[in-house]
Amino acid sequence: MIRVDGKVIDLIEKIRKALKMNQMAGEDFPIDEIYNLIEYTLGESFWNCVGSQVNDGFENMPAIYRECLEKAIEREDMEECSRILYLFECTYRGLYAALNEEERIFREKPYRKMIIDLGTMNSQIQYRLHKERQKGMQESKEGKFLGVGRGVVYTYLLEEGGLNQPQEVNRQLDYLCFTNKKEKWGKKEGVWEYRPVEMAEGEEELLLESKCKILAHRLVKEYDYSIWVAQDVIIVGDAVRFCEVYGEGRSFLSFPSAREDCIYEDMSMAHMATDNININIRKAMMKYRKEGYPEHNGLIDGRVMARCHRDEVLCQMMEEWWKQLRHGYSLKENIFNYLAWKYKFAFSICNLFVYENPYFRIAGIDLDTREEL
Repeated sequence: MIRVDGKVIDLIEKIRKALKMNQMAGEDFPIDEIYNLIEYTLGESFWNCVGSQVNDGFENMPAIYRECLEKAIEREDMEECSRILYLFECTYRGLYAALNEEERIFREKPYRKMIIDLGTMNSQIQYRLHKERQKGMQESKEGKFLGVGRGVVYTYLLEEGGLNQPQEVNRQLDYLCFTNKKEKWGKKEGVWEYRPVEMAEGEEELLLESKCKILAHRLVKEYDYSIWVAQDVIIVGDAVRFCEVYGEGRSFLSFPSAREDCIYEDMSMAHMATDNININIRKAMMKYRKEGYPEHNGLIDGRVMARCHRDEVLCQMMEEWWKQLRHGYSLKENIFNYLAWKYKFAFSICNLFVYENPYFRIAGIDLDTREEL
């Protein structure tokens, strides 16, 4: 199967995993979204898309699946729901394998609404689970609010590629772009003002972007709070409003990961090589397990992070994140959730799909085909 359809399977597997772990009750089951998914992938919409005439079996299949799911939900039999979804997954795999190349090309088109709906649904599940996990965490007593005081949006410009200009600019914010390209220092491009960033002794150039992302409290310490956006992120809404709506009076805000909810799975240890980097990652995973860090404790998507620089505990966590990164424990971004667990640090995530939402959009992904460009 080509990548775009692998993503459909990934979405179904996420829902089945939530059902298996009793993380989704009947009233939370996304019946409308699942019906649309089956219609787009097996039903009349699918066959019209590939230019073929639908037969009665496939035309009626989405409604039959919906009826079976609704009856299972009425009985509160979530295990049966999982089996029905697995039946759909197997049917879809078999059908797709039988398509010819021309049909596959046409098949890739009607994805945008389906992917956004299911991605949003997954984000909402992760948001509800996150709220439960936060109950034992330490709330800041000093009122370190995001969106209050002097704020900045900042990013880092890699050697290749250009800057994405915001579609909505908030005049309360400054917009800074850090780069090691000396010819750009002190200049402006649209709303972005270029600032220098240089390697310290012993640092590797490939870590410069991570250094900028993690060490906001050092890099833009003259501001009360910052909003980090990766180079491939386009600001499409009011970034201050994002902090106000979803910050919940805390000092850190991000998105739930659209890929995984478990650091151990995200590291994909079973597929690692035996080079020094991967050996260090394995050691880190063993360390986390010995400390009792739980599986499926959530992951953030670090392409967007809002932080209050006046929260000393958060700054300490960022320093440890950077220390682990420099020591080669991980080239991944997602040790933040581990650090928050370790420090019993309360933080916020939103219930939005990071790839497309009212505030930000990822530029390098075409949701019509779900391919990364």
